[in-house]
Amino acid sequence: MLNAGAGLICESIMRWLVAGVAVLPFLATAATASEACAPGPRSTHGVAHVIDGETLLLDNGQEVRLIGALAPGADSPSSDTNDGPPARDALEALGALVAGRAVALPNEGRRYDRYGRLLVQAYIGTDAGAVWIQERLIRDGHARAYALPGNAACLAALINAESEARIARRGLWRREDYGVRSANDIGGLLGLTGRFALVEGRVAQVSQAQRTTYINFGIDWRRDFTASIASAIVVRSDDGARRLQALAGKAIRVRGWIERRNGPMIVLGSLDEIEVLGEAGEMPPK
Repeated sequence: MLNAGAGLICESIMRWLVAGVAVLPFLATAATASEACAPGPRSTHGVAHVIDGETLLLDNGQEVRLIGALAPGADSPSSDTNDGPPARDALEALGALVAGRAVALPNEGRRYDRYGRLLVQAYIGTDAGAVWIQERLIRDGHARAYALPGNAACLAALINAESEARIARRGLWRREDYGVRSANDIGGLLGLTGRFALVEGRVAQVSQAQRTTYINFGIDWRRDFTASIASAIVVRSDDGARRLQALAGKAIRVRGWIERRNGPMIVLGSLDEIEVLGEAGEMPPK
């Protein structure tokens, strides 16, 4: 059923990407992302069990991680990933999507995570055509968009879906604890150490060291929020150094796991995790 719908997958992904990339200049091009996110299905399986809002157990015994869609609770290893209303909602939404359906699993980039789970984009066939599972979960407010190094090609489309859900306050976006954070809230960000967050602020300075490029959101790098990215990644990115330097003075949004390195920091795995906001900005309150 899904092989016959492969063309519908490509068509749907291109439609999503055209909408997303137009407003996210730092992200992957539509052509690049469509090639990675919508190849012909690699394999098709039934689902034996839905483990949590981003993990499936297939009928062949393989666990798969739905790369790019971070379900509530999954960013905190010390918590029960299925505990709490948003996590239960994500689990139930994923279960409803895959119930009784075969799942097509083309691979995007990096193959496995450190737990041996297969990293995939996942699709199901419906009477209306192909449905990209990650995009649907994020658009309905059951997950946030993210990327791992080597798996960022689909992030533009997923961030576009997330923006729609956030503006409409769907699902987890109705809860204050999942809201976008201010780069000026140093204490609040430090309290999120080890957790995934979206952070907005105005860039004070971009500085490049030998191995790392720093995006500073304040004048005191020992205290203020910072985003960093390996200089090797910048060099491999098209015109990366110039684009990063051009961020000075602009309002941007970054996403990732908060670390404590002097002040709070997010270590970026690609330029795709940077969104340049409009001149009016979408800045959260201080």
